[in-house]
Amino acid sequence: MKTLKLVNGDLILKDGELEMVEGEAELAQAVEMILKTSLGEFELDEFLGVERENLLGKNLDEEEAQYDIIEAIAQEERIATVEDIEFQFDRKARSSRIKLKLIKEEDGQELQLGGVDVVE
Repeated sequence: MKTLKLVNGDLILKDGELEMVEGEAELAQAVEMILKTSLGEFELDEFLGVERENLLGKNLDEEEAQYDIIEAIAQEERIATVEDIEFQFDRKARSSRIKLKLIKEEDGQELQLGGVDVVE
């Protein structure tokens, strides 16, 4: 699949043209967009996104947060399993950095996301 490249939610222009992304980079971008979208935020698909209460709330629960992340990533059918999730919580800033190790459905290969920042 090929799509427009996004960085921090912004389209990227290179030499006056919109930059595209495909392959593993596109899949990683799709997963990142799911995790950066609050569940119910996107009006065209209210089931897209992640429940953020356990990721950013005052009473962070790592086990519940892992469950919410796995449930959200299940929305991307090209991911077979979530192998590992690492968190870095910043309670004061109410933000989380998430590192993921995923297994792709198509070929069983590993896909790593180095750090997805989820902020309120």
